[in-house]
Amino acid sequence: MSDLFAKINCTYCQEEINGLRVQCCVCIEFDICLQCFANGAEIGPHRNDHAYKFVDHGAVSIFGGRGNWTGREELQLLDAMELYGFENWDLVSRHIETRTPEEAKDEYISRYLEGNIGKATWAEVANRRPIITDQTPEDRGPLSPLITARLPPLDVTPEEARQLGYMMHRDDYDREFDMAAEQLVTSLQLNVHEDSNTEIALKLAQVDMYTRRLRERARRKRVVRDYQLVAKFFSGQRKEVKKPLTKEQRELRDRMRVFSQFLTAGEHDRLIASIERERELRFRISELLRYRSLGLTTQEEAIHYEQHATFQRQQQLRQNKAARVNRKTHVNRSHRLYQFAFHLGQQWLCSINSGKPIQKRVSRLVKMEIILFINSLLFHDTLNIATVSF
Repeated sequence: MSDLFAKINCTYCQEEINGLRVQCCVCIEFDICLQCFANGAEIGPHRNDHAYKFVDHGAVSIFGGRGNWTGREELQLLDAMELYGFENWDLVSRHIETRTPEEAKDEYISRYLEGNIGKATWAEVANRRPIITDQTPEDRGPLSPLITARLPPLDVTPEEARQLGYMMHRDDYDREFDMAAEQLVTSLQLNVHEDSNTEIALKLAQVDMYTRRLRERARRKRVVRDYQLVAKFFSGQRKEVKKPLTKEQRELRDRMRVFSQFLTAGEHDRLIASIERERELRFRISELLRYRSLGLTTQEEAIHYEQHATFQRQQQLRQNKAARVNRKTHVNRSHRLYQFAFHLGQQWLCSINSGKPIQKRVSRLVKMEIILFINSLLFHDTLNIATVSF
């Protein structure tokens, strides 16, 4: 490929050969142009009857058809794709020097992806693609990516950050949790040759204590950042109005709160949402089973059944309400009759004691109702009111 892009000069006339040239098969590195070959040029050991072959300098089109790309341009295209990769068509175009980015993209896709070359190569490569499995062991150290992964920045103002001692650009705090943790290892020195096994074990225990404190520090920082506790503390007045929770939802969140220390905020919310979704599905399944037990097989039948059941419940409620109203009316009427009979009885007793007749006249219908009511409820066993005359 390097010979393709090298400048070749005619051995006889010393002119640069840009297109097709003739190469002698007998002489070493002997190339002449077509004009000198046609004139039968001879120089040095070369004779015009030596065997020869035609060599293309990359100016002849390989595929033909649209674009008329030369072999030199095709090789430059493949070389640029190997250097810059797919989609970097501007760099590929500058590498080819004679084609625009659109032409380079169209030629590569049409020839080497969707053309015969692409169909003959990419399908086989896709079938032989290896299955790559990550064998890296999981890092559970105090500074592992699982603990120190970058979280969303704190939603605080510069004044609030100053109060917290929070440095926005460093994404860290001036004062960390358990600032005395480093004192465990500041003066620690390990000498394998001079220290005894007990001293080495004690020093390793100190390192383990320091590691545990680092892990706790990172865990607390992650919890604060993950649940946005600082932002919630400062944004008491900026709380969004959310839909109030039902009693069942509040009870579920209270029971599941103990698991929040093992999950992130997003995982905990997804867990609660999944449990609520499970409840909804269970309730819906029970409804469908009830419909099946009633002989309902289609959605239209279920809708008609629910409408009919709702109508019956409304009818029952209206009947119960009417019965309560009638009962109340009967009680009020009986109470009024009782009061009237009581006052009338008082007047009758007064008339007996004083010897004066009752002045108030009562209609015959009211008189009969009073007599029947008193006989049935009040004085049936002690006094025969039916003989009383008004």
